[in-house]
Amino acid sequence: MEQAHQCGQESSRLDRLGCYDSLFLDEQSTPSDSAELPPLWHAVVSQEEKRNPDDFGLIVSAEGSQVLMTVPARGTTPPRPVLVLACEKLITRFQVHLPNALDTPRVSLRVVADGRDVSQQWRVRDDGHVVSGGRGLPAIETLRQLLSANELVLSSDAGALDGLRFDVSGLRQQIQPLRSACRW
Repeated sequence: MEQAHQCGQESSRLDRLGCYDSLFLDEQSTPSDSAELPPLWHAVVSQEEKRNPDDFGLIVSAEGSQVLMTVPARGTTPPRPVLVLACEKLITRFQVHLPNALDTPRVSLRVVADGRDVSQQWRVRDDGHVVSGGRGLPAIETLRQLLSANELVLSSDAGALDGLRFDVSGLRQQIQPLRSACRW
């Protein structure tokens, strides 16, 4: 209990939250058996490990016909949720990767992007760590509505997603390799 009181003394809200998280989060809620998570999850983790901690913008990488775009949630403590746009095996994917699993098959999600508002049901996959906004044509349709956005803000019935903010400045230009690879 003394440690919790020490956390309360932190002046920064993020530091205080990080302190409480380190005390009270269940260690088993993070992905521990990496064999169960898909290759895209591991590619995202690898890409994000190379990120400068002060950089919250889009990172784009391409290898052959595979394109990966990631951006961490602003205002959160590590490990952060990550917005993922990918062209994998010629299929466009739009997802949020979560460090702590959700225990529900679907979530209601509203994406607000510079005045645009897209409400959808997203599927929860991969033992609760991947929330999928679609793949293929549904993902493309959603992404086309968001291309001019500078920031995406999520609103959801799932607390882990509600209020997440992603800096997607320059998305229209930076998504070009993904669009070319997935042919849209």
